[in-house]
Amino acid sequence: MQRTGFIDWTDGNLNFHIFEQHKHVDSVSVPVEGELNPSSLTSLLKTNISEIYLSLPSSLLTFRELTFPFSDKIKIRDTISFELEDLLLGSVNDYSIDHLVTEYLDSGCRVLAVCIEKTRLREIINTFSSAGLEPKIITSVDLRLSGGNSERLIEGLTHDNEARTKAAGEEIENPSVNLRRDELAYTGDLERMKKSLRLSASLLLVLLLILGAFMSLKYAAGKKENKRLNAELAGTFQSVFPEDKKIIDAVRQFKGNLNLLRDKKAVLGGVPVLDMLNNIAKLKSRNIVLNDFNADGKNLIIKGTAATFEEVDAFKNNLASPFDGVKVLNSDATADKKINFTIIMQEKTV
Repeated sequence: MQRTGFIDWTDGNLNFHIFEQHKHVDSVSVPVEGELNPSSLTSLLKTNISEIYLSLPSSLLTFRELTFPFSDKIKIRDTISFELEDLLLGSVNDYSIDHLVTEYLDSGCRVLAVCIEKTRLREIINTFSSAGLEPKIITSVDLRLSGGNSERLIEGLTHDNEARTKAAGEEIENPSVNLRRDELAYTGDLERMKKSLRLSASLLLVLLLILGAFMSLKYAAGKKENKRLNAELAGTFQSVFPEDKKIIDAVRQFKGNLNLLRDKKAVLGGVPVLDMLNNIAKLKSRNIVLNDFNADGKNLIIKGTAATFEEVDAFKNNLASPFDGVKVLNSDATADKKINFTIIMQEKTV
């Protein structure tokens, strides 16, 4: 819940009121002796206070009554400094000025100009800011209680604490004046926004770094998987076409070899070569590599290598089911202890 602190500076005391949603919930008072200093204000510092309002006593302010032929507040604010020329000690540029309309007339309005020297106001702001109590709005409860009557302000006000506390709550909702203007304007909200933007930018940067790292890992994993699949595809191609030693594009080479086999099938006068090859490939074990196939319209001859004589014999027995006259013509061991074999058979007739 939003908590607002209101410091009511009176002659002799600093009354610190805490409001939650414009409802008064707590108060504390600190006596003021001589000049203010940050150490005397630390007891006012409360946690979870989102913003601070400060009310200056009328004794620190300079008042001037003026009459304008219009009542528009923006026009008054734009021209009031010219009206105050020669009515203030020193240059009007040395003062922070705001105004309160005290009476509306048929031809304009009466205004109470509220002024304070910028040097003095800057000292006050720095003192409270050093104690962690930088005021967002600087107004005056005395103005509200006096109704903008300059004579009552000069004479002094003697309202009780309850009336001042109530007036403080009304000032939070609608300040009578705000003397923090121009170069002394409050920038806390802007600084918080900058800090929030910096934090958001930092979080966005972290998010982008995480996303970049994730994409890099995903790319690396995809690249590794692609390499594995290419190697597996090359191995499969090599097992089907062992005579092709150089593999550049396995897919394209496979299609090319398949087209050659289709051409051979047409030349062989209708012998179902591809079907036969498919059946033979399913019947062989993993350790058998076929490297030659011939068909002359009557006999089918296949050549290959196996790890053992037993595997050659098992392969022959497997072929006996879909083919007729399966025979091993020869089988011999090579220098690398593999078995070369040649098998002849005929296509089974119904």
